[in-house]
Amino acid sequence: MSNPNIRRYERELTGNLRGARLRKRVSAAFAQSLAPLLEDIPDPSFEDLVEAFGPPELFAQSLLQTIELPQPVPLWKKLTLGVCAVLVVCAVGFGAFSLWNVPETDTFFPDAARYTEAILQENYCFAANETFSYGDVDWEQPREMAAYLIILENTGAARTNIVVRYSEYQPPHTFVVPAGETRVFVVNDPRLGPHSVAFDTPDGTLSGTVRVLLSDTPIV
Repeated sequence: MSNPNIRRYERELTGNLRGARLRKRVSAAFAQSLAPLLEDIPDPSFEDLVEAFGPPELFAQSLLQTIELPQPVPLWKKLTLGVCAVLVVCAVGFGAFSLWNVPETDTFFPDAARYTEAILQENYCFAANETFSYGDVDWEQPREMAAYLIILENTGAARTNIVVRYSEYQPPHTFVVPAGETRVFVVNDPRLGPHSVAFDTPDGTLSGTVRVLLSDTPIV
């Protein structure tokens, strides 16, 4: 309604009522009572409304006696709904937690000789290509990639311990690359999100290269 006097009267009519459903029903009843008045006075003043219906707070009480009041929700029902809501939230949270923190179990170590430079360039997407260092090598495993492989070439004189982390709640992958050798580590069906590779040697010296490659199909 564009008439500010009608809006003011309705605000005062419903202002002291508790509950959106009750206010909505009183407003609807007021609209029905207002229709005949608007036929005689299309643009009533606030005084016209008071003269026709009385003070808003008193008219509200009159309207309450003519409408069907919404029944209060029983306490047991409120408790039941509350418990159900908590259970749903817990179930969704547990499901999301379980899905997000599923362990990476489909892993293996294929022969490094099969991964020639031509094969890598043609079939894989590079996520990292760095040297062994005391800082982690990080990458983000995207949803559209079905697998990743890590090629580690240890050019040092000591074995290098490798730690691949992918979850705060699951143990990392750990293995060793002997001195002067190359290892390839493959994970199919990886967990999405941040991954990292860390390096360590018994004598504290690091020498080698690490390449992380992603595949949009499982690696066999």
